[in-house]
Amino acid sequence: MLAEAASAIECSRALCLHQSCVRIGGISLVLNGASSADVRLSSELDAFRSDREVPNITVQVEWEERLQPWRGETVFDSGALWRLFRDGPEFIFDFTSPAFGAYPYKRLRASRDFRSAELILNREVLESHRPVFPLEYPADELLITNYLSSGLGVEVHGCGLVDSETGGHLFLGHSGAGKSTSTMLWKSRRNCQILSDDRIILRLHNGELWMYGTPWHGEAAFASPGECRLNRIFVLQHGERNRTIPLTRPQAVAELFARSFPPFHNAQALDRTVAFLGRITDIVPCYEFQFVPDGGAVEAVLGFHD
Repeated sequence: MLAEAASAIECSRALCLHQSCVRIGGISLVLNGASSADVRLSSELDAFRSDREVPNITVQVEWEERLQPWRGETVFDSGALWRLFRDGPEFIFDFTSPAFGAYPYKRLRASRDFRSAELILNREVLESHRPVFPLEYPADELLITNYLSSGLGVEVHGCGLVDSETGGHLFLGHSGAGKSTSTMLWKSRRNCQILSDDRIILRLHNGELWMYGTPWHGEAAFASPGECRLNRIFVLQHGERNRTIPLTRPQAVAELFARSFPPFHNAQALDRTVAFLGRITDIVPCYEFQFVPDGGAVEAVLGFHD
């Protein structure tokens, strides 16, 4: 009888379980909750929805009546929406916003390897702000980028596109360097798919460099779950004319690192990120692209040969 009762409980739990699955940068993330509202995806993430599959990252959504600020020592302060703490082997991210007062509106508790996590929502704060999207930025980005930091890949600040004739092109740049401008130039002049106008994930497969679109778009608001192989990388700089300058391997690693999003709170992850960028520069050449923001910049890239 006890075994039958336990089996019935497990079946009941299974029937109540709701899931949403997204795939970003080749990483499968499954969100579990007690109701469909608990696993609701924002419009940006919904474009990355995927069929249920064996997840790389599993996240359980829970509610708490009131979340108190975490009292441990701060490991890292983003200066914006979140602060990071440690609780033994686990990472604790508290998310706060002036719109919600001093209490965290949600908390992310993640395992050391970021393969499993719990998202705890503050009912007192969020109940009057439905619909709630538990995985909305920056929680989704934190999970993916920290998971990648084990040496699997890196997120970079850049616009990536797939031209129907010439394939993949990646343009890295700080804010104001011309990523959105380049995106619009290519979109207006070429038949191309824009993977992102702001943030791209880079990974290696069978000795080749691949880029992936992300939901974390920029001013031009382009975001696609597509992917494409890369043969070279351009680092954007404003110039008086369109000009391409080869970067040495140390220069390329430094320029890529300056435009990447590694977990700065983790020294080992930083080392692995630098090593990964070194592997990238061993595979594809990197160039500084000084450009004028007009159609000639597109033609300059199309006519360039290593």
